[in-house]
Amino acid sequence: MRNIKSFIIGLLCGAFIFGGTAVLANSDVLAKITSQIFFWNNEAIELEAYNINGYNYVRLRDVAKIFGVNVEYYEDTNSVYLGEDKKEEAPKPENKVLDGNAYAKEDYSQSANQAIFNEIYTKDAYNAIRQSIVDITEITKNTDDYGYNADYKYAHYIDKDFTFNSPGKTDEAMKSVVSTFSGYYSFTFGFEPTTKNLHDYPGYRICMPQVHKFFEPANKATDSFIAEISGLSDKAKVKRIADYICDRVAYKDENVAGINRVFTETPPVDAICGTYANAFVYLCQRVGIPCISVVDDIHAWNEVYVDGKWYTTDISYYDVARTDSALFPAKYSRTDPNTAKTKFAKELLVPMSTTK
Repeated sequence: MRNIKSFIIGLLCGAFIFGGTAVLANSDVLAKITSQIFFWNNEAIELEAYNINGYNYVRLRDVAKIFGVNVEYYEDTNSVYLGEDKKEEAPKPENKVLDGNAYAKEDYSQSANQAIFNEIYTKDAYNAIRQSIVDITEITKNTDDYGYNADYKYAHYIDKDFTFNSPGKTDEAMKSVVSTFSGYYSFTFGFEPTTKNLHDYPGYRICMPQVHKFFEPANKATDSFIAEISGLSDKAKVKRIADYICDRVAYKDENVAGINRVFTETPPVDAICGTYANAFVYLCQRVGIPCISVVDDIHAWNEVYVDGKWYTTDISYYDVARTDSALFPAKYSRTDPNTAKTKFAKELLVPMSTTK
């Protein structure tokens, strides 16, 4: 019978080789360099081996190569990784220490209509929100349930009039601004969990866009419609969107329906003008058409940017007379109660679009 002891195979991670002998790292053990035959799927494979005290050892890397397994050794941690390489640890977010100044990657306000800015509708607030709109795809691909992306460096502004007892005018104005174009994307304000001295600047704000999970039923229900109109011109898309909404919604006073109900329930869904306007913003965002909602004391309508121009469109009115003149009226009878907010929102979506 063969000497079984001499054929027991060990695994050797590393050795220093000198001629016909090897010295194991960090030891005084000498190994004689020899060879060992392996059979893998009936195919003979000869590997270099190291005989130590009657036992044959082969290098782990050589054996792993036979099986197509990657092996990496990291000296800093004295660790061996099999299979995938070790994952690089994601850098821990740095604690953000505020100094009272606003931050943005660039001054987006320089590309906007300067007439929209004042002591409430500030350039700092514009830059913070505009950066989040520009980077919306990057931000929303990895947000948590609160709409925060820990890997993204948000722009911010500070409403210095804000206190813990009373809201600042800019803070209130910006919440109202983003509400005009919150639909498929929702926009909220907050701060990074790593902000250390927030108590010194209670008016500190970042703008956090997200595709909210709440709307997943509506998203799934409208996927086929979005794909269907993808090749149309923007103006044709607007008309198809308006028809799609009007086919599903029936105007009825005092009936409010949310986005999920509009697009998942069997039509007609009874609703008021605000439902038409919100659904229109939602679908326009899904196809990349800038759109906002406008509200006065009793009615809601939209402004939509098509072919280089903002158009007033009233989807609930259009539901009555489905003509282009109703969808893109030359004149509109209602008056916008807050043109400063509307212009600011339009400039956030399309810089320099309110100068025409």
